[in-house]
Amino acid sequence: MIKKDGHTHTQFSHHGSHEPLDDYIERAISLGFTEYVVTEHAPLPTMFLEHFTGPSEARHGSAMLITELAAYQKEVKRVQLKYADQIAIKSGFELDYLENYETELRQFIITQADWLDELVISVHFLSNHDKLVAPIDFDPDTLAKYFPEIHSLPQTVFKNYFNTVQKSVRFAVTLPNDIVIRIGHMTLIRKYQKYFNLPKFDVDNQLRIDDLLMQIKNNHFQLDYNAAGLSKPYNGETYPTLDIVKKANDLGIELVYGSDAHEVSAVGQFYNMTVSDILKKKSKC
Repeated sequence: MIKKDGHTHTQFSHHGSHEPLDDYIERAISLGFTEYVVTEHAPLPTMFLEHFTGPSEARHGSAMLITELAAYQKEVKRVQLKYADQIAIKSGFELDYLENYETELRQFIITQADWLDELVISVHFLSNHDKLVAPIDFDPDTLAKYFPEIHSLPQTVFKNYFNTVQKSVRFAVTLPNDIVIRIGHMTLIRKYQKYFNLPKFDVDNQLRIDDLLMQIKNNHFQLDYNAAGLSKPYNGETYPTLDIVKKANDLGIELVYGSDAHEVSAVGQFYNMTVSDILKKKSKC
C-alpha cells in the first residue's frame, strides 16, 4: 500500500526551519511513508514582488528566491538518489496562483516541466476592494487590515477566496498535462476562524464549493488533504473541512494527504487521525 505525503517544504521556504532535507526524508521513512513529494513554494513573479502589498516579512518569507531555484533542484535530486532504495521522492512545487500573473506563472512551469513531477496550486493572496493583492494567511492583523469585512461580512471574503480558487483551477487546465496537479488547502481562508469567530460557509458559498469540486473532478485534478490546519491555534480543522472531504470522496476525487511540513517534526502529522479515519468512514458507507 502506498503511504504518501504529497505536500512538504524545506529550508528554502524562508518561513520554516533550517533543518536539512535529509532529516525530513529520514523521518518520513521512519514513519513508513513510501512516497514523498517535495513541494517548496515556487519563486514569486518579479513584478509581483516589486508591487508587494503586506508586511515586509511576508514579501521576503513567502517563497524561495529565483536565485535559489538551481540549489533547490540540486538538493531534491541529491536526496532522490541518496534514498532511492528506501522511498520514492518526487520533485515538485507549491505554486501561488496570482490573478493577472498567469502568463508569468505558466511560463515558469513550462520551463520547469522536464524536471517537475507534481504541483500543488494554492491561493495565499487575494485581491481586495482597493485592487491590492495581499496575503491572507500571514497573521490575523494583516488579514483584517486588507480585508476588514472579515469582521462583519465574512461571507464576502469567503466568496472572494473561492472565486479565486476557481480561477486557479481554470489556470491549472492550461499547464502541461503530464504534471500531476493538486489543488492546495482549499479552505485556507478559515485559518483564523477562532480568532474572528467565523461562521460556516453560507448556501451561496456552499454552491461555489460544489462547483469548484466539479471543476476539480472534471479536470482529473487531485485535492490536497492538508493536515496543517489541525495544528493551528486559531483553526483546528483539516483543509478542506471534513464535510467537503466527504463530498470529494462521493465524487471520486482523489484526496492526497499533505503534512505541509515546514519542520521535520511535522512530517506525517495527524496522518492516522486524518487519512485512516476518513478511509474507515468511507468503507462503512
